[in-house]
Amino acid sequence: MSKILRSFYHNLKEPVIIYDINECVLYCNKAFGKSFARLNGSLGLDALKKLNYKFYCDICLLESSELMSYSPIIAAIKAKTDFTTYALYQFEERKYLYYIIKSFTFKKYKVVYFYDVTKELELEKLRKENEILKIQNLEFSNTNSKAQNQALKMALLNRISTSIRETLDTKSLIRTALKELSMIFGAHKVYYATESKERFILEYIYPTSFSSQIGEMLTYDKKILKNIYDNKNSFQFCLKEHNNSKEPLKAPLNRIIIPVIKSSEVLGIIVILTPKKEIGEIEKELLLGISGQISSAIFQAILFNQVTKKKEELEDTIKELKETQLQLINAEKMASLGQLIASVAHEINTPLASISANNEIAKKIYDSKENNTEILKDLNSIDYEAIKRINNLVQSLKRFVRLDEMVQQEADINQELDLTLDLLKHKTKKGIKIEKKYGNIPLVKCYPNMLNQVFLNILMNSIQSIEKKIQKIGEYGACIEIETQVCDEKLVVSIKDNGLGIEEKNKKKIFQAGFTTKKVGEGTGLGLAICKKIIEKHNGSIFFDCKKCDKTKPDTFCTEFCVFIPL
Repeated sequence: MSKILRSFYHNLKEPVIIYDINECVLYCNKAFGKSFARLNGSLGLDALKKLNYKFYCDICLLESSELMSYSPIIAAIKAKTDFTTYALYQFEERKYLYYIIKSFTFKKYKVVYFYDVTKELELEKLRKENEILKIQNLEFSNTNSKAQNQALKMALLNRISTSIRETLDTKSLIRTALKELSMIFGAHKVYYATESKERFILEYIYPTSFSSQIGEMLTYDKKILKNIYDNKNSFQFCLKEHNNSKEPLKAPLNRIIIPVIKSSEVLGIIVILTPKKEIGEIEKELLLGISGQISSAIFQAILFNQVTKKKEELEDTIKELKETQLQLINAEKMASLGQLIASVAHEINTPLASISANNEIAKKIYDSKENNTEILKDLNSIDYEAIKRINNLVQSLKRFVRLDEMVQQEADINQELDLTLDLLKHKTKKGIKIEKKYGNIPLVKCYPNMLNQVFLNILMNSIQSIEKKIQKIGEYGACIEIETQVCDEKLVVSIKDNGLGIEEKNKKKIFQAGFTTKKVGEGTGLGLAICKKIIEKHNGSIFFDCKKCDKTKPDTFCTEFCVFIPL
């Protein structure tokens, strides 16, 4: 081997081994000695086995017999052509270096190179790891930015949602939203305008220093209007706020128009004028969310105002109905009283006639100057009873027509029934027996004048039913039974009669307003309907039971009205 060749390889940084054609080692350079341990003895193939065992190579051999003896160094020596492979060199336990082993034939020599690529591979690995970290860091940064923007969006939406929950005042809701939008977009001006036939009337503005513009009519071109009615946001740099602006803007501003739509109806628009050039996707999503929130809030406020208005109208209607109901009750009371006037007048005339006759007798006694003291005492006693009777009738009438007692008070229902019977005495004393079965009942908190009207109406109907039956079959044991008792914490008033009863076809109608079986001029058709309303006003109920009258037993009770009033 020539000195020139030895000199060339001696100073190379890469380890080199040179073999002759017989595969005997002729030369190992200085770098080989430094990189690998010195081999004892000969540098032949046998001597390199120790080194071979420390190299590993990912090569699949077809000949299994060579598998255990395979070595990348031997493969490089025996290669008939240029040879290159990657090999792993174990220099200590669990410590490895990576080499590229190359071999080529030069004249009659086989040259084997060992290139240490450990650091290069580690650098490549670090570079790849660094690239991955950069990508991960960028993704984290983007995620963090998105998270921050999302948090900002959620915070704003939560503030608006909280405002919606706390108040239904449209003005407060919109002003809160405008202020928040102004802060997020660094806006020059933010306002809300309501829709009016493809035009918009400015109603709310932030900041309030521009409040002089409130009421201004805003107009836009067809493209903008189409976006609004298609529920699309518009982003456009402009020098005019809208088509009919009186003055241009001092500098171009990004005009963002957000439609406020609910159920396909355009309620209005939110306009943001901002110097911000780029509007990101997160901000656009934020605008959509705010638009939906404000749309729902305004629609909810509109519905609430409508419901409030309807409620007020309903309350006024109920008030009018109550007044009308009271007027009807009083009218029915006066109608019932009108039917009693003749009877009451007769009742008053009878004692008055007695008093008048007694006065004539007393005058004759005084004129005769006879001593008839006993006769005068008798006359005086008769007059006292007559005056007492007249006074009782007058008091009963006064109590019955009391129209101003609209406050509940405690009353003895037994006494109230007696009061009503006093007014009907002229009707009942002619062949109608009144049976009273009054129980030991407590005082009842009620409207006494109204309950008297119920009792009067039922009793008058009973009397009229009995009178019709007398006309039809003649005199019989006519009777009205009145019973009071307490049952299941309710006062029960039962009024029975053995009159003609109620025809089957009329049973479902008797409590209907306007229904009457009486002739024109005799009844209003409101009596029992008003009775039902009065009892319901007392949180009670009224029922009736009607049986077919037995002609063989004309004195059997046919009709019974029961009134239940909670105690």
